[in-house]
Amino acid sequence: MKSKLLFVMGIVLAHGAVGAAWIHQDAPQARSPLSTCVNTPLPMPYFQSPREPLLAHVVSMQPEVQAQP
Repeated sequence: MKSKLLFVMGIVLAHGAVGAAWIHQDAPQARSPLSTCVNTPLPMPYFQSPREPLLAHVVSMQPEVQAQP
């Protein structure tokens, strides 16, 4: 009975050691501290509407030239 218990305990301990090695090998990498992550401010948006060109129609007031007989 004592030898069977030691045999089972040996198997359990061996599996535990192998599992611990696998977990340590696949451990996620440590993250960088959050204080180094700084967002740079974006430029302020331009809220004014764009200027529209003034459309003008120029009318010159010239006297009509009438043909003289």
